[in-house]
Amino acid sequence: MSMYQSKNPVFFSSIVGRVANRIAKGKLSLGGAIHELEINNPPNHLHGGGLSGGFSHKIWNGSIVSVRGGQGVQFSLTSEDGDQGFPGKVQVTATYSLRPSLSSSGVVLRLEMEAQLIGDKPSPINLAQHSYFNLSGHLSSQDDDGGGTLNGILDHTLRLHADSYTPVDETAIPTRKVQTLNDDPVMDWRKERNIRQALHQYGVEKMGLSADATENDLNSREPSIGPYGFDHNYVVRKQPGASIPKVAELSYQDRKLTVYSTAPGVQLYTANYLSSSENASICKTDYQAWSAVCLETQHFPDSIIESEKEEEVDSAFVAGKCPILTPQSPNYNQCIDYCLETDAKAAEETSGSDTLTQKYASVEDMWQAQDLSTWYKRAKDYYEDNCAATIEGVLGGIGWISDTDLNGSREFLKGIPLPKTEGPSVACECGAGIGRVTKGLLLDFCDRSDLVESSERLLFASPEYIGNDAYKCRFFAKELQDWEPPEKKYSIVWIQWVLCYLTDDDIVKFLQRCSESLVDGGIIVMKENTCADPAFVVDVDDASATRSIPYWLDLIFKAGLKVTKHQMQDDFPDDIYPVPMFALQPFHSGHDGKTSDTVAYY
Repeated sequence: MSMYQSKNPVFFSSIVGRVANRIAKGKLSLGGAIHELEINNPPNHLHGGGLSGGFSHKIWNGSIVSVRGGQGVQFSLTSEDGDQGFPGKVQVTATYSLRPSLSSSGVVLRLEMEAQLIGDKPSPINLAQHSYFNLSGHLSSQDDDGGGTLNGILDHTLRLHADSYTPVDETAIPTRKVQTLNDDPVMDWRKERNIRQALHQYGVEKMGLSADATENDLNSREPSIGPYGFDHNYVVRKQPGASIPKVAELSYQDRKLTVYSTAPGVQLYTANYLSSSENASICKTDYQAWSAVCLETQHFPDSIIESEKEEEVDSAFVAGKCPILTPQSPNYNQCIDYCLETDAKAAEETSGSDTLTQKYASVEDMWQAQDLSTWYKRAKDYYEDNCAATIEGVLGGIGWISDTDLNGSREFLKGIPLPKTEGPSVACECGAGIGRVTKGLLLDFCDRSDLVESSERLLFASPEYIGNDAYKCRFFAKELQDWEPPEKKYSIVWIQWVLCYLTDDDIVKFLQRCSESLVDGGIIVMKENTCADPAFVVDVDDASATRSIPYWLDLIFKAGLKVTKHQMQDDFPDDIYPVPMFALQPFHSGHDGKTSDTVAYY
């Protein structure tokens, strides 16, 4: 209530838009027309408009919605044509949901922001979550009488996964150039830095203050020459292999916040202006400069650039330009994960390793260490050299478990209602090898089966192995990361002992394509090795990654699928990895406040 009464001039906890960050001189050009916007951060426009009614200061509609087997909160807003001076009508939703992290000490808050153009009038859109983070506690800006310390975020450390940033002019508008951090060590957060030390360096080298004056400012938390600190957009590094890029890591003692996002940029803001605001008192606390840090994932500031003018701007800046919704491209989305660990050291210790005993502090560190240019070739070469076109060969020398495996799969499928189809029902075996699962299982449940296998040698051997029923099959020599299945084709998509060879990013995309290939009521069955305590184990010989059940569930969640059934395969030998079976179906979000009939395994 106090935030509402204060009118929240500093955007505490808000979603800002229609266009986050600054627009130079409050003017945007679109379709030959100049649109005048509110000058609420003179001489510029900021965050879609503030007190007069930007997204941050509107009343949103809220509801409880189903989110991949659990519940979430969804807020929605309709912004009319001309709202705050912006052209076009847009419908915006923001959906928040919680799930456990890969460790036992953390939780992940996911925010999915989406916008859709209504009508045919184009509109720019660039949303950002403007949360202020302080891991040392809500009262850390007060003195000892208030129960806290005087340090705000000065004792925190921060790391950004960015190799460049967008320099700004004296009014904080980007120059529309992208500058490497190699040329500007003051701005460089590629290695973890103490925020106090970074602000001290900024005060001395960027503001021209003496070391003593800067130290006095930091100790008093009252800048002597007016607000200063970091308020800059960084270009998020490309991260092949990862399912969603890591943006930032903020740490204090045992606590750690890691931010992930699909957006190309992040605004680092060290709350420089809090002390200059007359209304920075929220929840009965008077905040000062550097009380918190904002990590606003976004497209770049002042980057509404129409396609015909892109050649006039640095191509690296154009890569992060503000999306423009049109009838031909009417949708916007950004996905953000905030992962909070309360015991960061323990989380790192249980993260993962490889078969050469190399330990990794995180999933992202593991993928960064891999040579992804050869990842798929190494796996394919390994199996060409070591996998005979026999049951013994495709099961890695333990062909005797095949009957046990198929019996377990059969019992699993028996309990799942399959859709009725007008024509012949079709299954698909992904990573089919010689068609072991098609012959021993899928043709008992469906009329036909498609086999997808990257090895032509194994695929050519499959008709002979399948025998008289081979005429019911079609055969596709294709690697799964490149395979485009037909839409609404399959009653069952069977994926077994093959996703371990795909990167996280390719797994999510592959599962999404499989989801689209299902007929109504169809299912994906995923049967893969899993590890127990560590989050993952990388086999350096065959370029594969064995993942924990929480890791698998995280990827399933990111692919937009729900788990409808789960059980472990029984009667396998103790010296091989445990094998869970998951039945998956597409999650279709609802607005009726009901939870879908799913099984949660976090």
